[in-house]
Amino acid sequence: MRIEVAGALAVGKSTLCQRLEGHGFHVVYEDLSKNPYLELRKQDPEKYGFLAQQSFVDEKLKSIKSAALAGHPKVVVDFCMAAELAYIQYYVSDRSEWLAKLERQVAEGLAEVGQPDLILHLHCAPELQLSRIKARGRGFEQGHDLDFIRTISGMVRERVLLAEDSGVPVIHLDTGELPEVGPDLPEAVQAIFHWKPGFAA
Repeated sequence: MRIEVAGALAVGKSTLCQRLEGHGFHVVYEDLSKNPYLELRKQDPEKYGFLAQQSFVDEKLKSIKSAALAGHPKVVVDFCMAAELAYIQYYVSDRSEWLAKLERQVAEGLAEVGQPDLILHLHCAPELQLSRIKARGRGFEQGHDLDFIRTISGMVRERVLLAEDSGVPVIHLDTGELPEVGPDLPEAVQAIFHWKPGFAA
C-alpha cells in the first residue's frame, strides 16, 4: 500500500508524515538537495529548467521503487506524482516539447510503480502557507508570494481532482484546522485509518 501526500509549499506534508511514522508507516521524504539543477534553474531557467524538473521526477520515482522493493507494507511519501504534474505545468508550460517529455516520464513511471492506493491532499489558506514559509526560512522559498502560492495550490488541486476522477481515492484535509505540534494529528490519522479497515498499527 502506498499513500502519496499532495499539497503545495508549507501545507504540512512533512509534519503529517512525521506523525504517521509513529503509527507504523514507512515514510519516504523528498530530498531537494539531490537535485543538482535547483539553484542553477534560478540563474538560467532556459538552460536548466527542463533538467531540474526531470531530476525531480526521476528522484521521486526512484524513491517509490526503492520503498516497494524493500517490501514495506505501509508506505507514505511526502510528495505526490499528481502534484508533480502541476509543478511541471507551472514551470515549463511555455515549452510544449519539455512538457510532453516530462508528462510522459511521469506516465511511464506510474505505469511501472502503479497508482497510489490513496492520496492525502493537504491544503490551507495561502496566507498561512506564506507565514509558514517565512517562519521556516528556507532560502529557495523566500521569493514566493501570495500570487504564486494561490496559483500553484490551485494547480495542485486540479491535478489531484483529475486523479480522483480517474479512480484514485483522495482524502482532502485542511491543515489550517489541524494542530501543528504535539504527539499526534488525530483527525488526519483517524481519516487514514477509517478509509480502509486494517490500516491501524
